[in-house]
Amino acid sequence: MHNIRYRRVLITGLCFFLILMTMATASEQPKEVSKVVPNPDVNATQPSDPGLAWTKIPMTDAVTGEQFSIDQIAKMGKPVLIHTFAVWCPTCSMQLGESEQMLTTSPDSFTIVGIDIDPNENQNMVKKHIEKEKYAGHFAAAPKELTRGMVGTFGTSFALELPQTVIVCNKTVNHLGSGLFRAQTLKSALSQVCA
Repeated sequence: MHNIRYRRVLITGLCFFLILMTMATASEQPKEVSKVVPNPDVNATQPSDPGLAWTKIPMTDAVTGEQFSIDQIAKMGKPVLIHTFAVWCPTCSMQLGESEQMLTTSPDSFTIVGIDIDPNENQNMVKKHIEKEKYAGHFAAAPKELTRGMVGTFGTSFALELPQTVIVCNKTVNHLGSGLFRAQTLKSALSQVCA
């Protein structure tokens, strides 16, 4: 009896450890854009694909208090680099740092949008995190309907694996995937999808 319990605990612990290690492993190079969702009407009032309605959902910038949507940012003409994150996620902070590094070498070439999709976090927590780390861009705690919309477009793993990276460019929404993408990889991905 004791042996069976010990094995169950050991197997459960090993499975948990493997899951954590898998989540912590950062992807360096996407082999290709993992999912490209065409959005020919991104500049129109209503997107033709109802699965992309989340691009129109208003968010409040945690630092400035201004309202914005991904669609509004995309209409400014620059590529939009979206990262999902949570304030407790070290890989997310590393990802935002990589994008920040790329932005300092190529200012005004794209816009960063950080979306905190942890339902237990709020605008104040996001604001403190962004001000502490001094990231540039637009950052917000995701409204529930935005998270649901993104999960509807990209699948359930989108909300379970952090960070996720999405590029909006040339009227398309491009999901790069989860994990850490280095600055050079992001630069290559932007060149690929925005060509």
